[in-house]
Amino acid sequence: MLKLIMPNGLSRDYRTIRRFIKIMETMGAYGFRDLAENVYPNHRFSWMKRSPGGTEKHSRPQKLRLMFEELGPTFVKLGQILSTRPDLISKPYADELTRLTEHVAPFPVEQVEAIIVEEFGKPPQELFAEFSSRPMAAASIGQVHAAKLKDGMEVVVKVRRPGIVETINTDLEIMRFIAGKMEEYSESFERMEPTRIVSEFAYSLSRELNYRAEAANLLLFHKNMSGTSNMKVPALVQELSGEKVLTMERIHGDSVTTVLADPEKAARYDLKFLAEVGVNSMLSQIFEYGFFHADPHPGNIFLLKGNILVFIDFGMMGRVSIAERHDFVKVIDYMLRGEISLMTDCALRMTISGQFAGSRDDLERDVSDLVDENINLPLDKISVAHILEQLLQLFEKYHMALKPNLYMMFKALITIEHIGRSFNPQLKIVEMVRPFIQQMKLRGMDPRGHIRRFLDNFGDNLTALESLPLSLRNVVSKFEAGQLTLRVEHHRLNDIEETLYVTGERLSRSLLVAALLVGSALIVVAKIPPYWGENTSVIGMFGFLISGGLSLVILIADHRQRRSFLRDRVKRRREEEMKLHK
Repeated sequence: MLKLIMPNGLSRDYRTIRRFIKIMETMGAYGFRDLAENVYPNHRFSWMKRSPGGTEKHSRPQKLRLMFEELGPTFVKLGQILSTRPDLISKPYADELTRLTEHVAPFPVEQVEAIIVEEFGKPPQELFAEFSSRPMAAASIGQVHAAKLKDGMEVVVKVRRPGIVETINTDLEIMRFIAGKMEEYSESFERMEPTRIVSEFAYSLSRELNYRAEAANLLLFHKNMSGTSNMKVPALVQELSGEKVLTMERIHGDSVTTVLADPEKAARYDLKFLAEVGVNSMLSQIFEYGFFHADPHPGNIFLLKGNILVFIDFGMMGRVSIAERHDFVKVIDYMLRGEISLMTDCALRMTISGQFAGSRDDLERDVSDLVDENINLPLDKISVAHILEQLLQLFEKYHMALKPNLYMMFKALITIEHIGRSFNPQLKIVEMVRPFIQQMKLRGMDPRGHIRRFLDNFGDNLTALESLPLSLRNVVSKFEAGQLTLRVEHHRLNDIEETLYVTGERLSRSLLVAALLVGSALIVVAKIPPYWGENTSVIGMFGFLISGGLSLVILIADHRQRRSFLRDRVKRRREEEMKLHK
């Protein structure tokens, strides 16, 4: 009977079969029978439960939330991630999923002790001076116990819930299967890319399940931020941390949640000062290090005596590359300068595919409206969080899927600004962002960085050149065999011709500057006389000066050419529109 029910593509073990049936029954119970039958059109699911009484009063987003809560930790975690992605699901669903809660009971201390023995070979009574048998908190993946080391240091010990890995792996297998079927049978689901979402979710969850990953995150965060004034980073106890157990310094303070709710506690701190500390810390994490706390909600930030700020819970961290940071900085910089087309180009580079639905003119018009709405406001009224939220709305409107790590960065900045403004409504966030923008722009102009990246990529480029003849032979062979298909579509050939001309000029200039930079760098490294100072080659430094001057000339000429090109393109389009109206 069970094998008849199970579709092809899923494991036939008893755990998977039982869980699949449970998921299908729950979908039916909450009114998603239509979804199951659309995913599996050749099955009628006569065994599936009908919707029970009482669910009719709920909206479909509410039914989805209730269904996720009943299906347990994997679906709750997925729902929590989807709640932050209104660009992937509609806003009513995203808003409703923010209300997801976990209903889990703590597991017995006997199991906690067994896991600690499995990890370290000794029970907690031998490893710690004190170990509380009652958990401080319990969640779907693990629970936290208070303890004290033998040297007197107070710590918290996170212990992974037994059996949770097997449960989540089974759910992920079923999720992947359902996501594939959704893409196969529905174009609207295909645009959402559920398979990619599940894959990203599985990777994120696998790191959350392995406490070694969180320990590595904490160590790197400590290295980057421990020297920051008015900030404290909890210390990791490495010898008592592993895959299933994580031990770190316990923080005694007030969470931002409690401070915002209790005026008496709020009076203990200089909240305006702490608002700047928190925002500057997040900006530094993103722009200086490219490694940031991706879940800075008020419960994960504590305040200590002396106006010290502490981030806790390092299970969800984000990374952004230098190129991604530059694109984000350019989006803000171009917005402040009113450069609509350039701002749109950078925003597109921040998406997964660079594609969007609709016309470029409509997209640029909406970007222009966003800029006009914000650019003339007083500094204390300009909200980076509001601008980012508007950008996310544009991404949703034009079906532009933002890169997951950049979405995490957007949400972290939005969250930290909201916290900062709850401490100080007059917070001038743009003034705080501006130095980081300037720093990133100067870093982008530093020739040493370009030379280092060029040399780093030089070996890869040589490898690609070595494989080029073979690739060309394959193309020629396909052409001779009549197997090479070439599809050509053209729109606005004049624009394309001008673009190719401009691109060719830019490429030739860039190659000239790159050759001068590399040549000068090699001369400096080779220490070719005459020298300036002890052993700095005068010829090499002169080459750098020429490269810098030539770069400046090229940038000015390029800027003038770009403005002229854009004016001509707008003029041509207006002429074409007038002809069409006639």
